[in-house]
Amino acid sequence: MKHCMWAVLALLAANLSAQTAADAIRYTYLNPAGTGRFLGVSGAFGALGAEFTSTSLNPAGLAMYRSGELVLSPALRFVRTEAALPGAGLPDVERSSAFRFDNVGIVFHTPPRRSRWKTFNVGIGLNQLANFNRDIYYSGYAPGSLLNSWFSEARPLLQTNPNGDNLDPFTGALAFRTGAFYFQNNQPSYDFEGNENAEVRRTHAIAQSGRINEMVFSLAGNYDERLFVGATFGMPFVRYRFEGDYAEIDADDNVIYFDELAFSEYYETEGLGLNGKFGIIYRASQAFRIGSYLHTPTWWRLTDNFNNAFLYQFTDGSGTNRNNAQSPDGIFDYRLVTPWRAGVSTAILFDKKGFVSADVEWVDYSGARYNFTPRTANIALKEQERQVNNQIRRRYEGAVNARFGAEVVLSVFRLRGGVSLLGKPERGEEGFNIGYSGGIGVRSRGFFLDLGVRTAASAGTVVPYVNGPMVSTRGRFTDVVLSVGFKF
Repeated sequence: MKHCMWAVLALLAANLSAQTAADAIRYTYLNPAGTGRFLGVSGAFGALGAEFTSTSLNPAGLAMYRSGELVLSPALRFVRTEAALPGAGLPDVERSSAFRFDNVGIVFHTPPRRSRWKTFNVGIGLNQLANFNRDIYYSGYAPGSLLNSWFSEARPLLQTNPNGDNLDPFTGALAFRTGAFYFQNNQPSYDFEGNENAEVRRTHAIAQSGRINEMVFSLAGNYDERLFVGATFGMPFVRYRFEGDYAEIDADDNVIYFDELAFSEYYETEGLGLNGKFGIIYRASQAFRIGSYLHTPTWWRLTDNFNNAFLYQFTDGSGTNRNNAQSPDGIFDYRLVTPWRAGVSTAILFDKKGFVSADVEWVDYSGARYNFTPRTANIALKEQERQVNNQIRRRYEGAVNARFGAEVVLSVFRLRGGVSLLGKPERGEEGFNIGYSGGIGVRSRGFFLDLGVRTAASAGTVVPYVNGPMVSTRGRFTDVVLSVGFKF
């Protein structure tokens, strides 16, 4: 018979760092959207101008405005994700969509001057830099259990403290309080002991949402219609939300006593950053332009809020027992510094009939760094900070991003297309994440309307717990942006 013994634990507030190397890349691997025009040419605007999203790419493009402008860009994202356990047949498919604003901005234009500095323009607004909306779902059979990794950590702690007061309040303590961990013959035990690779049915639903939006304050100047310079003070702000609902069911009675378990996770990150962006564009001739830009690191101040819940059901000689436990609410304040970013660009203009353009950008993803102890002296957190930063250095490397775009002018209409090649940050992983875009636009003297569409595929993995089955995922993202603008 299974003997259950657990104590009600005192839930103490604690700083718990759950940050990983992958979390740092989330705030570094950017794919800006912005206006419909910018999206339609895959963001290849580093040597062009008179486009508001340039304030988050090469702010020198702001100097090319010949009038004031107000622009607003609502957007939709559609995501389709396939996920499958190892050896499974057809993957499970999950679809989601989300509405947001990718851009809002205003440009103030100064009249031409008699000096060589012809104009100074000011831009204020918001551009979207990253979008995290995605849902994942999969189900099927696989060997092993979530409890295996939890128990390997809990066993030595239970041997030194049988009351379980020193267990992780977000994992092992939940299992202990619900009877998933117990004592058998005065030794810590659990239902999967000796049967760790038992095959059970599992389901996992994941919902991710959020974005990085950047508030920009930009200034740009036009020197003698040849050299255009600009600078942006950026204040990006992030909100990332993760909700996971994982369950295991012993449908075939492969594990004595165990019936089912459910583990729910909630994790939310909010924060504010500061950065600077500097750029130049040189107009070698009316038809040919070259540009370059440099982005400083973003100094992020982030706060995580998180909690977990656990349900465990088992059947022994006393009958069926179904127990629930809730973790405390965790909160953690920390800092993150992202790497420098630099790019060069070129564009060829065909009188007033259109253009072709290209940007090449370099980012060293291994340069991201955490600071888990910004205002405290904590040896455990300092050691974890060192370990995670070392993981970033070992796991990631520098990568090249390239963007190519073109626009054709047909009277008041515009046709656009582009392709983006985003280098993969994982060390030793070759190739690019490729996105394709297109768009149309209508432009008159005081009004414009631009529609841009971008689609890209992705592939990855989900591991529900340490040493758990590696679930393969394939996704497709489609962004649709409609910009409405007015000249004044």
